[in-house]
Amino acid sequence: MKLTVVGCSGSFPSADSACSSYLVEADGFRLLLDMGNGALGELQRHIGLYDLDAIFLSHLHADHCIDMCGYFVARYYRHEGGRCDAIPVYAPEGAEQRLTTAYADTPRRPRWARSSTSAR
Repeated sequence: MKLTVVGCSGSFPSADSACSSYLVEADGFRLLLDMGNGALGELQRHIGLYDLDAIFLSHLHADHCIDMCGYFVARYYRHEGGRCDAIPVYAPEGAEQRLTTAYADTPRRPRWARSSTSAR
């Protein structure tokens, strides 16, 4: 198993780090834990945009999830053409509504899965 710290800044990204985001790789499976501010750009230093197998959001503060809005766009308007298949997003209750509201017009919804973590 490999753990890569994609970002670990507090409430906003710093010049040296994105907000909370951790890439876990094991047996060819890639799971991203959180996708805070600045994480989407930094993630691309480690893997391709379309290489994730699943995402887990620990809670719904922007510094842990807001780059999901940009990730929806990247997957929907794929550079290579054609849409990506949906990947599971494990998140607290209310995540779909909160991120849809933050984006205001999500073109395609991911397959939302429920986690036992409640929205904060």
